[in-house]
Amino acid sequence: MTIDVAAEPLVAVVRGAWSTARGTIVVPAGFHLTDVTAQTGTLSAQVTDPTGARFGIRVPLPKATRWEGRVQGGEGTSEHWALWSVIVPLMAELETDAARRLPPDADGVRWVTP
Repeated sequence: MTIDVAAEPLVAVVRGAWSTARGTIVVPAGFHLTDVTAQTGTLSAQVTDPTGARFGIRVPLPKATRWEGRVQGGEGTSEHWALWSVIVPLMAELETDAARRLPPDADGVRWVTP
């Protein structure tokens, strides 16, 4: 497995956005972010729900130039991307009874499609 070192700041941003959103309507209590990695142009995030079921999402990494000159946290920033491209699509899918709809892979993770 090759880690995308240039994308490591995005991993931290996703973790930070999760922490900020946790306990809100976006990320209800009981959901835990268990893994965030970036490799080969893709960011993967995994969570567990209150029952311990594991879910994940894979999204393409954006181009770094996208955020040059942007105000931190505003539209078009890495924080905005983390929330609207990773966390919201994942949690929206989990609201639709994903445990019944999505079969687990060999590792027990149910992958949602953004």
